[in-house]
Parts: sequence; C-alpha cells; structure tokens
Amino acid sequence: MEQTSYELTGENMDSKTTYAVVDIETTGTNLNANERVIQIGCVFIKHHKIINTFSTDINPEMAIPNAIQQLTGITNRRVRKAPLFDDIAPTLFGLLSDTVFVAHNVNFDFPFLNYEFERVGYPPLTIEAVDTVTLSQILLPSVNGYRLRDLSRYFGIKHEHPHSADSDALATAKLFIMLQKRLSELPLLTLEQLNKLSGSLPRQTANLITAALVQKRKVPGKLPDFLMIKENLVLRVQRTKIVDDTNEQLTHYPQSKKAKLALFKNDLGWRSAQSRIMNAIYANYQNSSPKAMVIEAPTGIGKTLGYLLPFVYLAFQNHLPVVISSTTTLLQSQLMEKAIPILSKILSVHLDATLVKGSNHYIDLAKFSQQLTESDPANQSRLIKMKVLVWLTYTKTGDLDELHINNHKIPLLNEIRHQGIASLDATNPFYDIDFYQRVIRKAHISQIVVTNHAFLTRHADLLGDKQHPPYLVIDEAQRFVNTILQENRLTLDFNHLMSMAHSEVSHLKMSKGIDRSPAVKADPMGSFHVYQMADELEAINQQISELQEQLYKRFLAHQIPAESESLPFQRLINYSELSKFFETNQETIQDLQAHFVSEILSFEALNKILEKQQQNLVETEVRTWIKLNNKQLEIETQSQIFRQIFGSLLSGAKHIDNETKFYWVQVGPQHDAGSVSLSQGIIESANFIKQNVYPWFQKPTLIGATLFSNSRSKYFLNQVGLASDTTTVKKYSSPYNFAENALLEIANDGPFINEISTDDYAQYLTNAIYQLAKSTPGKILVLFNSLATIKDVFNRIQKTDLGRKRQVLAQGVNGTKSKLTREFLSSSTGILFGAASFWEGMDLSNGQLDLLIITRLPFDSPDEIFTKAETRIQRQAHRNPFISALLPRSILRLKQGIGRLIRSEKDYGAAVILDRRIIDKSYGKTMLHSLPKGMPVQKRPLNQINGALSEFFRKHR
Repeated sequence: MEQTSYELTGENMDSKTTYAVVDIETTGTNLNANERVIQIGCVFIKHHKIINTFSTDINPEMAIPNAIQQLTGITNRRVRKAPLFDDIAPTLFGLLSDTVFVAHNVNFDFPFLNYEFERVGYPPLTIEAVDTVTLSQILLPSVNGYRLRDLSRYFGIKHEHPHSADSDALATAKLFIMLQKRLSELPLLTLEQLNKLSGSLPRQTANLITAALVQKRKVPGKLPDFLMIKENLVLRVQRTKIVDDTNEQLTHYPQSKKAKLALFKNDLGWRSAQSRIMNAIYANYQNSSPKAMVIEAPTGIGKTLGYLLPFVYLAFQNHLPVVISSTTTLLQSQLMEKAIPILSKILSVHLDATLVKGSNHYIDLAKFSQQLTESDPANQSRLIKMKVLVWLTYTKTGDLDELHINNHKIPLLNEIRHQGIASLDATNPFYDIDFYQRVIRKAHISQIVVTNHAFLTRHADLLGDKQHPPYLVIDEAQRFVNTILQENRLTLDFNHLMSMAHSEVSHLKMSKGIDRSPAVKADPMGSFHVYQMADELEAINQQISELQEQLYKRFLAHQIPAESESLPFQRLINYSELSKFFETNQETIQDLQAHFVSEILSFEALNKILEKQQQNLVETEVRTWIKLNNKQLEIETQSQIFRQIFGSLLSGAKHIDNETKFYWVQVGPQHDAGSVSLSQGIIESANFIKQNVYPWFQKPTLIGATLFSNSRSKYFLNQVGLASDTTTVKKYSSPYNFAENALLEIANDGPFINEISTDDYAQYLTNAIYQLAKSTPGKILVLFNSLATIKDVFNRIQKTDLGRKRQVLAQGVNGTKSKLTREFLSSSTGILFGAASFWEGMDLSNGQLDLLIITRLPFDSPDEIFTKAETRIQRQAHRNPFISALLPRSILRLKQGIGRLIRSEKDYGAAVILDRRIIDKSYGKTMLHSLPKGMPVQKRPLNQINGALSEFFRKHR
C-alpha cells in the first residue's frame, strides 16, 4: 500500500480535527491470504467529545475460522444476512474522508481497510493515521501492558466485549481522548524533546505530538511547582519528607485477641495463626537474649502483617529500623503500596518506608541527558527515550523497573543504567539529585527499609549497622539460599572481555579515536597514555587467547562425550585441578594480571586529562569518551572476576575455603577453544550468610510458606547457617480446607522414566495432557523439569485439536514469565507449560487455576553443574547426597508446586502427578507425607483419572 507523507507542521491536527477511531474484526491477519473484514466499528471524536458512531457486521463471503469465531463471538450464521463490504463501502468511505484515522495498532487496521476498499473498486484512503498503541507506550510509560483490555482496566473504561469491533472502537475512543489530554499537559521542554524523536512513529502519529507542541508554544503556561528543569530534562521535584515521630508512641503492644480486634476495627479480619505469629515475634525480641526465628507460614495465614505489626512496635519502642528482604518486585510493591499503608492506618502513625534495589535498577540522569544529544537510528531506542522523557515528569524513584521493559538486552537501557555511587562525578549537574544516592540516604533515616535478597546479599553493610543493628526479616526465605548461590556465581567470559578490549582499542586510536582529540594532544602525556592503554588491551587479548587454548587442552580436549555433540558442555574441576593448571600456566596468568593493572592505571591517567579538558571536548569526543567509560566498566568487572578466581593462587595465600567453592570450564556448541569460559561458584550458603549478612543485624527472622521438607528436617536451618538450639522454629498449618476443595490423582500406569526413550516420553506426556485437558474446562498449569521437554510437548500438542481450540502457552516459546502469566490469567481456558520458576512465586488465587499437572518429580538434573559439585562434596564428607540434599530440595519444590493450587478460601482445584516413582520408590511416602494435611490422594490408571476429575469439577461448579 502507498503511504502519503506529510510535512510535520502540526497544522493537520488541531482542535477542529475530526478523528475517526476504528476497529475491525477479520477472518485472519494475512492480507496476502485474501482475508476479509467481518465487523467494523467507528467512533467519531471532535473537540475531545464523541459526536457519532457507526458499526456493522459484514458478510465476508467465506467461512470464518473456528478460532476467530471463539475469539470474537461472530459466527458464520450471524454474518449470513449481514451486508457485503461492497454495500457499506460508499457510506464508510464518505464517513472516513476528511478525518484523521485512529486505531489501536494502526498498521493493521488502516492497510486492511484500504485493501478492502481497493478490492471493491475504491481508491485507498490517503488520510492521516494515528496509532494509540504507540501513543500509550509514550504517554503511559509505566503501565504494565498495552493491550486494549489492559489500558481499559487502567483507566476504568467500560469494555464489556473485547474483540468486538464496536466495543473495541468505543474503548479506543475513550482512551484516545485521555491520551490527548495527557499530551496537552506535558511541559514545553518535554514536548520539544518528544517532537525531535518522533519521526519514526507509525504513520502520522508524530503529527499529533507536533500539534500539541504548536499549541503549547502559543500558550506555554507556568511550569507546575512539582516540576523542575535541569539541563535538557524536566524532572519531578525531589523532596525528602522527614517526619518527626518523637510524639508518636506505640507503647502498649496488643497481646490479647480483644486488644487486637479493638485495634484492627474493620481494617483487618481476625486470623488466629496470624495473631500467634505476631505474639511469638514480639515476645522473642522483647527478651533480653532473643533467638533467631524461623517461621513456616503457608499461604492464607497473613504472614506479611503477621511479622510487620510486631516489628513496627519493636522499631518504635527500641528506636531501631526494620529491614525487610523479599524476592520479587511484586512482593516488594505489595509491601510498599498495600501492607505498610494498611498498618499505618490501623496504628494511626506515620510509617516512613523506603524501597532499595541495586544501582542498576535506577536511571543515571547524566547518562540519559547525554543520550538525548546523540542521534539514534534505532526506532526502539528513540521510543524508549520518549517513554523515559515522560516518565521523568512524574517518577519519584528513578527505578527503571517502573517502565516494565523486560528486554534487558536493549543497548540504550544498559547505557543509562546506574553503575553505583563510585561511578558518579561530583561536578556533574545531576549529582545532587541522583536517584540512587537519594534512595540510599533516605534508607538511613527510614523506619522500614524494603529490599530484595540480591541487594541484601551484596550490600548488608549499607543496610545494617554493627553498632546499632536493625531488625532483619527475610521474607520468602525459601528463595534466599538460591539467591545467595546465584549471586556468588562468577563467569570469566573471555570472549566478552576480548570484544570489549577490541572495541576500546578502536575508540582509542582508529579514525575517530580519542587520540585525535586536540584536548589529548594538548597534554604532554595524553598520547602516551592512549597508546599505553591500547598496547595493554592488545596484550590482554593475546593472553586471553593463550589461556583459552590451555584450558581447552587441559580440561576439554578428548573429554567431551558424544551425546554432547552440537551442545554446550561443562566440565567440573576442583581446586586442586585449578591449582595444578595455575602452576603450569603461571607466567601467562601473572602476565594477564599485570596487564590488567597497567591498563586500569593508564585509563585513570587518561581520564584525569580529559576531565581537565572537559570544556574543550566537542560532542563526538564526549560520545566516544562515554562509550570508552562503559566498555572500561565491563573490562574492570571481568578483571575483578579474574582476581577472585585466581586471587589466592596469585598471592600465594592458603586457600581456606576450597571445600565450599567449585569451578567449571564451559565450551560452546562448536566445542572450539575460542568459546571457552571459566566459572566459579559456592556449594553451600551457610558460611557466606554468617559472615556477610547476619553480623550487621539483630538475630534474624526468616519466614516463608515452604521451609521444611518434614517435621524432623534440619535441611533449611543448615542452609541458612542457624543452629537448632539457638533458633526458635514455628510451623503453622494451612488455613484452607484441602480435604474438601482439593484432590491429588497419581497415574499408576505411567512409564518407568529411566526405561523410556525421550521421544516416547514426550508422546506419553502429550497424550496424557490431551486427555486430562478434555476433563478440565478451566485453566491448567503443567509443570516440567526441562525446557527442552516443554518445547517438544508443546509442538506435539499444537498439532492436535487441543492446540487449535485452547490457548496453549509455553515457557521458552511464547515469551517472558511475566508475559506468560499475564496471558494465562486473562484466559478462561488457558493451558500453561512452565518449569523452574513456575514451581513457585506465581499467585493464582480466586479460581485462576483448576488443574495442576506435574509431569515429573522435581529432582535436580544430575547433569547440572551445581548438582555434580554438591554430590562430590557430600560424598567426600561421607554423606548420602540424595538423602541430605537432593530429596529435601525436591520435596520443597513439590510442596511449592502443590501450593499453586489453593490460594484462598474460595479456591478449589485438582493435581495430577504423572511420575509413578512417587508410589514405586521408598522416598515417595516421605514426599506424600509432606503435602497439605487432609489432601485426598488417589492412585489409579490415567484413563480412570479423567472420570474422577470430571466428577470433582461437577461437584465444585
């Protein structure tokens, strides 16, 4: 289709413009396949008001696919007597002429409609067209999802019939009016910046921004008091509100049920177990010698307020803050936006709370400001810049997570992320209003600090105080250990390091290298440092190539099994092997260390020269220097990892923790020396926590839904470095009625997993899932242990009628976890295949899950490098690795998986386990005994399970 180009004067869109908001439903999305429109809805807007509507079904003169009928509710019978497109074309063409076409995804609706016009002999519309998806992304940068239903929910727009053209058009029209209002309210400088970046927006969407800018220049108005201009940015004014709480008292803790109910009034219901948690915590820390506490509190007990209330009393009475560490952004937001405000209202006191994350979550204003001065050919980068410009007019935190951009590989995002306080320049105009500095300062004066496990692991010293230790609550404690292990995994990525070094050399002395800068040449030592640094980088690359070659020869050559052909391969090595490798290659490793040191010193010297000459640098030189700084940060990060791996060997110091660390060499799928990397990790977390976390706080409280694999297990206590004689352990039962509302079915005729081929196993799972789905009208979550198996089964299911009739989503196939979860929750009959993180941390309450299928017991893969290392250490200590580690971990995962099923009093659901080992193996009884009390368990053939499920769902519907 031809597109008409327009000069961006803004004169084509003004207050007199009539906007035609259009939505169409079609037989398919492929114009080349002769698809047809089956319904159209138009809503006409002028002066920000709806002035007219038009809608009709259309007979496509072809069969409507079943999937489209289910999606839209438009059937072949319904459109049989509807007008043809030829019949409505004259009216529709007349209505749309002399309007601006608006649609939610304009690059679908507009060309499709023009295709239909041309098909019946009309010329294509040459009117301007605007996209509300893109406008929403720019003007609503922190909304989590830009589907029409997401935005309708956000604005409270009534949208009763999604995928019905008249309903969609009306919802889009109301959305468009709100977007126009938002656009008109933006400050002049922000509109000017948006206008510069808007050239690549779909169709003539940029004209709308230009029109808003033209109008704002005519009537600029006064900048609101809550906004400020700093350099080329409009920002929200940052005010740190310090509240004097000396007059606010929480002297009398509500010990009894009567006292609590009087305090709660109508804001909080009574929960017996929650009250017992409150009292246990308060009594423990009022004791002159408090113990560490570990509390297992299943979903539904109200654990968040259960620990929050007593710790707030303790914080006020003892003038000590409380630090709360959790896992996901969602849980942290629930604390900040729900739990803490509710408690503040209940107690009638102001609670000053701060959310703290790692520096890379925050925007570096100086870097973003610089990015705005650079031309950017990438449409994605320009769109993100526009989103950030609008976001900066209201964000109080500078937390990039607010933008919900899940693609962490976008170069622009990585370039504007904060690199920590050490990376800041005190002479920079944004230094005093830096978001990350501000959040750290605020945390030091807050009563409650909310953070995540990763930040606590790395920065306990920033959050705690050995002289006046705060209280520490580790929520979702079942995931704390895994965070510790992940945070201590380091990879010396030789190829990435070489890439950064090559890039730096080009920025130093190629055609537009920094060596050509007059500012560098003006200093007697400038060129010397440039060429010294380049020489060191080239030497580093030579040493890396040699090290890769030697690692490959020593640990990988002739040792890769045939079954790993065309797959990455990992080889576990112990400290003794690493030590021998060091002895053989000591000169290379020492030389590499020396080159790292020399390169960093040369960079620092060159940096000082350029800082002195900063005012004399031209724009291209500034850009080159910024890129050099970013590359240098990555090189220094890799050099630090190099020192951590080889540090004790380089210094000759005795390696005191060789039993808790492990190492591995990895090679890419081509099994070539040039793809070798070297990694390090820790096997157990207890010593790390005892040395790096606990010393900064009071005795900790760890709380979570699934902490113990059985009543006698000390697995979790050992993992978190707590002794049973100095720890108070509290375990509470689920408040939900699993006996009435849940059912566990075990297929006792499934294959013996160790005796079946991969292909036959995938086909068995496909057949089983297909059968079980037939008996389950609602949502199904299928949990796997392997992404490869998920992909195989998903592809097989898609070839069946189940794949055509129901929405099937798969991890590793259809997008990120957050996207999959959102799609699954919005579907009434969706089927979701998940592994790993889907075993836990997914809230599916209020009837959002009907059937849980567990394809395989969640044991760690014996081929996983951590499992190999742990097994080796356990055996060296004369312990059975299966009994002491693998089984407890599997039981906890199984409990977490089953925990997805019942999340509220009204919930009901069934689970099916397709792994017969739970009834054939001796450890199966232990696993079943760990499941919720009273949960009915049946063992029968798969074909009988279908009938049991049908009866169960009939009973509860």
